[in-house]
Formats: sequence, structure tokens, C-alpha cells
Amino acid sequence: MMANMGPSFRLSPASAALALVTAVLMTGTVGTARAEPSFDCKAAATPVEKAICADSKLADADREIADAYKTLQDLSGTADRERLRTEQRAWLAQRNQCAAAPSPGTCLGPVLDARRKALSESVPKAVAAVTTIIDGIAADPASAAKRLAEIRGGLGKGWSAYLLRFGPSPDRAKAETLLRDAIAGIDDSYARETASGVDLATDDGFLTALRVVSDDVEMAWPCSVMEKRGAAAWKAMEPLYGSNRDNFGAYPACPDDNALLASPDWKAVDELFAPMLEAASNRTGTIRFATYRQMGIDRMKSAVDPRLFVADAPELATLVKDTAGWSNPRWIAPGWGDRLRKAVDAAVTAWTPQIAARYGMTKPEARRVAEAVAAQGLSGSVGLITDNLELQKDTRLPDWLRGSWSWNGGGSEDTPFNGPAGKARIDETSICVGSECGGYDVAGQGEDAPFDPKEVPKDVKPAPNAARQAVSLAPVSAGSSLTIVPLAGGNLLVTGTAKPVVLKREGK
Repeated sequence: MMANMGPSFRLSPASAALALVTAVLMTGTVGTARAEPSFDCKAAATPVEKAICADSKLADADREIADAYKTLQDLSGTADRERLRTEQRAWLAQRNQCAAAPSPGTCLGPVLDARRKALSESVPKAVAAVTTIIDGIAADPASAAKRLAEIRGGLGKGWSAYLLRFGPSPDRAKAETLLRDAIAGIDDSYARETASGVDLATDDGFLTALRVVSDDVEMAWPCSVMEKRGAAAWKAMEPLYGSNRDNFGAYPACPDDNALLASPDWKAVDELFAPMLEAASNRTGTIRFATYRQMGIDRMKSAVDPRLFVADAPELATLVKDTAGWSNPRWIAPGWGDRLRKAVDAAVTAWTPQIAARYGMTKPEARRVAEAVAAQGLSGSVGLITDNLELQKDTRLPDWLRGSWSWNGGGSEDTPFNGPAGKARIDETSICVGSECGGYDVAGQGEDAPFDPKEVPKDVKPAPNAARQAVSLAPVSAGSSLTIVPLAGGNLLVTGTAKPVVLKREGK
């Protein structure tokens, strides 16, 4: 679940279901030295139990069946729970017949796999059934309350608490008590602590905790909840974990076909940032997934109710002015700032009549909403980029460093020049050895480059003013920083590592 997914990522319903099943089936198996079934192997007495304990695959399957069965019990109403119990008893009887087989373990494999598959496929369906109940709260809160009361797990408790807080007969104290009970039932300690740390007395905090309870089973909130609760519900859906977990929290089940921030009018803006956004994503850790989450929620909100951006979005004119002033030629070509201004203004101009018609607004009112949407749309990309890229000075590799080079006598293992001999090609952004290329930025030059003349071997002569020309290179991803200085005769010395290396020019 650590896939490097870009800022346009959003889980499809099928992917969300797969993530849910994976999470359910992994419970109890992560971090253990040996697979453990759902029962204590020290007390195993029957041939079936002993066969399961003796085979790690069977033990995994038994644990997954037990976890999925418990999840389904917690998601089901009274009638469905009884049906599940009846099915489980019948299956256990079938499983136990393997005791009479010549090889109980061989017999158990397909029996356990079939049950595991059946339960796994039932979990997303059970979540969807609960979602349908929640979607009906606005139309018939009494019926929804009755059905939710039958669901004994965290999801039933959490949404019953929602009804008690926002329903026709509110009881805030009872709602908070019930939601805390739902939070306490979350197995994942990090998620449980996250939900426990919010202020349930506020709408934002209450809904954020309910989101964590829902995330525990990958439940996507019906869009009716987002429409009813407005800004507080959208706030609850924003980045929460500051890690790749934010990529896997379910998004609301709202259509985003008409999202302003996914429209053709905004495409020209996205294209201007795309190279920098990709580079910035490669230079940061899992915190980038929080940015992707925010951008995904913003896109969806721009489809459901773009008016909500007016309260919190940054001021568009200032944001565009600052961004258009970026100057690093590695990323910014001549005229880039003008293209940005035109692209943003074109999107705002195109959106304004759409918003005015949709909400019965005057043109100035609608343009204010359009500008707020554009400002929020810019802020996610701009924030990730400015946090990870130098945008005001030239970070390209200098001209005297570019060209083809060879060396004999390898350098340190964490440099590109670690082989006993080899050839390299250096351009304005990368060092390539064979087919392997790594990106580098100039992190310092002259006095800002950590060059120590004592590192120069005795048989090597630096070029005049070598210390002033020295450059410190920072790798874009893996590897150590390098300091490179020019030598007399046009060669280079790579220092800053345990073993300096001389690069001999082969051609430019």
C-alpha cells in the first residue's frame, strides 16, 4: 500500500473494496514471526486444528476467515447476523469432515480458500448496505435509526451517534459517548489515537472522528451527508494522517464529472505545473500523499459546491503574482509567468457564467467564487513545489561540468562512479552511467560548496580559482551529495566522499 500515486489519484469503488478486503485479511498477521490461526495452537486437540497449526498457509486462511467473519458480524443487522451464524456452523461442519481424510491438510486447503473468498467478497457488500441506510437518513431518520441500532459494530455506533447529534431529536452528550465507544473499537492503534485526539464538541471534530471510524472499513460517505453537513463534512475529509494512509482513506461517493478543477478550462494550468509537481513529489516522503488527498478533495468539492471555497481559499491575485515570479531556468522557461496568468484568468472567466447560472448569482459574486476555486486549486501544487524545489536561483549543472567523462579507480559506493572504471554522461540536470541516470541539483557554489583543498590528491592539479567554481550537487532521490571542482587540463575532481575520483573529459 505504498504505491507512488500521483496527485490525480482517487480510489475507485473497486479499488476501495480491494483495499478493505486486504486490510481485513491482514489483521493479526502483520509483524508476526509465524502465521497464527484464530485459536491457540497450544490447545489444539482435533486433527483439523493440528493440521491448521502445522501449515502456515492454512493458519493464515483460518485467521483471515475469523477476521472477515467478525467484520461481517459487526456490519450486519440482526437477521443477517443470524444467517451468518447458520452459514458458519454449516461450514465448520464441512471443514471438520477433513479429519477423516487421508491427509487433513490437503483436504483443508480448498475448503478454507472457498470460505475465505466468500466472506471477503461479502464485506464490501455489507459496507454498501450500511451506506444505503446512511443515505436514507435525510428522508427517514426514524427508520435509519432503527436499522443502525441493530448494527453492533463501530460503524453502527458511529452513525447512530451522527443521528443523535444532527437528527430531529439531538442529544449531544449521548452522541459523544456513543462515538467514543465506536472509536474505542478501532483495532488500529494509530487511527484510534487520531480519532481520540479531536474535539468531539465541534462539528469538524465530531465528523473527523466519524470519518476515522468509517475509514476502518473503507466506507465512502454518501454524497447526501456532504451536502447536508457542508463545510464541516468536507473539512473532515481533508488530509488527516500526513502519510500514505491519506491515499487510502475512502473519498465521499460524490460525482465529480463536473468538477471545475478537473475541467478542460483548468487543464492548461495543470500542464504548466506538471513537470515541477512530478519533481517535487520525487523529492519528498510520504507527506506528499497528504497533498494528493487535499487536491483530490478540492477537485470533488469543486463539483459539489464550489461556494465553499470562498471562506478559506488564499487570495488569488497574490498567489498568481508570487508564482509567476519564479525564475529558476531549470523549471521556468521564458514567458512562463505570462502563460500562467492567462491560463488562470481563462479558467476563472469560463467558470463565472456557469456558477452564476447554477446558483442564481450576479456576475461579480460568481467571479469571486471562481477565483476562490482557482486559488485553492493552485495552492496544493504550489505548496508541494515550493517546499521541495528551489525556484529563484539556477540549480542546473554548470556548463563546464556537462559532457562525456571516463574514470579509473572507483569512488565511494553511494556515488555514480563506484565501478573500478567507467564512462559517464552529464547534462544540465543528470549524471548517467550506462543506462542508469540520477537527477542532481546545484545546492551550493563557490563558498557555499563544501570543498576542502586537502582532499585533492598530490598528483592532481586544480584549475585556477577552482574553489570559486566548486559546486555542491544534491541528488534528487537516493545517493550522497557530491562536490565537484575543475582541474587543470579540463578534467574534474569529485570530492565530498570517502574516495575522490578524477573524471577525464572525452568530449562535450
